[in-house]
Amino acid sequence: MVNFLLLTLAFGLAHAEIEGKWVTIAIAADNVDKIEEGGPLRLYARELTCSEECNKLEVTFYVNANGQCSETKITGYRQEDGTYRTQFEGDGRFKPVHATPDNIVFICQNVDRAGRTTNLIYVAGKGKPLTPEQYEKLEEFAKEQNIPTENIRNVLATDTCPK
Repeated sequence: MVNFLLLTLAFGLAHAEIEGKWVTIAIAADNVDKIEEGGPLRLYARELTCSEECNKLEVTFYVNANGQCSETKITGYRQEDGTYRTQFEGDGRFKPVHATPDNIVFICQNVDRAGRTTNLIYVAGKGKPLTPEQYEKLEEFAKEQNIPTENIRNVLATDTCPK
């Protein structure tokens, strides 16, 4: 019971930490074509908003396709397993797995309309690139998620969409 209460407390704190203005720092995916420049899952985050005790998580971001930035807002609905489910470029599930005041790490799974599954990691931050230590941790986490480290993309410098 104590562990459950601690987990609940930690979960609540994590959600308090994720609300606010964010930008995408890095993205990794097992299907790297999805996150290359112009790719449908190369998302440039702007804001996260929790509502209904964080059973709904709204994510505002841009997609830059053909040099055009398109603002998009999706709403993820929390599932029993703690992931959020939404519809964007197919069926998506995402979950914050690590949050500090400076960075949030999400794991995601997208099943596109053709049935192709892509596993992703998104790192959002406050506008600073990852430190070498943070990048090393991201590489380790990518390996744990079966995403090749060469599929990690630092996207902060390519974010030319409105802030």
